[in-house]
Amino acid sequence: MNRRVSLRAVETFVAAARALSLTLAARELGLTTSAVSRRISELELDLGVDLFHRLNRRIELTPSGARYLASVGEAIDRIHAGSAALGADRARKVVRLACIPEFASAWLMPRLARFRTVRPDIEVELSTGLDIDQPALGEANAGLFFGAGHWPGLIAEPLVGVEVSPICAPQLAPANRRLTPEALDRFTLLSIAPVFHLWEEWFAAAGLAGYRPAQVKVFDSVQVAYEAAAAGMGLALGGSCLADRWLEAGRLVPAFDRAPLRSSSGWHLVCRARDRDWAPLKALSRALLADADVSVLAREPA
Repeated sequence: MNRRVSLRAVETFVAAARALSLTLAARELGLTTSAVSRRISELELDLGVDLFHRLNRRIELTPSGARYLASVGEAIDRIHAGSAALGADRARKVVRLACIPEFASAWLMPRLARFRTVRPDIEVELSTGLDIDQPALGEANAGLFFGAGHWPGLIAEPLVGVEVSPICAPQLAPANRRLTPEALDRFTLLSIAPVFHLWEEWFAAAGLAGYRPAQVKVFDSVQVAYEAAAAGMGLALGGSCLADRWLEAGRLVPAFDRAPLRSSSGWHLVCRARDRDWAPLKALSRALLADADVSVLAREPA
């Protein structure tokens, strides 16, 4: 038996089994009667059983055919329903957008609110379960990814540049704010697992290339890392936009008297090539990119 039966043949069998007519099944599927008969014969050959009794002017299910209809009929219905739902989403202009929760609350939400006032016909469904370490679109039509702008198979548009600088709880800030390896050694460095390279970039820019921190504590959430820093657990690398609310509230302060580093990484609007020209996504992309701030994205020398 061939374990990989044709899904088209199964769909054809279900139509014929429910109508108990090859002619009606052919009409439903837009096929000829002979094409329906051929597909069912091929399926019977693959399965190694007869699914129908062929009578003079009608067909009847065999016991094997009845059992097979009971097991595959619902599956075919679910496939049709799922396909129809996806088509309905595109028809009613539903854009699924993926983003981490911290960037969604800090930057995205006010812009989505403005977009809704100008394009109430487009519904944006936001998913905040994105993994900052290995971002993937999954079922989303587009995503806001953090990185250098290169994700295989995806189109990325620069959206928001990021400046980073060390921040800490006010009571932990060095009195003179002077940066030295000894001053850094006083701290536990707090990092987000996949973006420790931002610390390494900052060390190099500060003239401390090759510096190895005495203690490092790693988190999987930006918000948790900043809350840990505000609680006095160590030194975090504050990214513009994400750290603003902690800085504005005075819960975190710059740790050293150094200009922020313009990072080579930033936020990008990402989508698949097949969706790039889909009108609802194109409208959302234009709105977000019109409000983009890529001025602090580090550029490679020309």
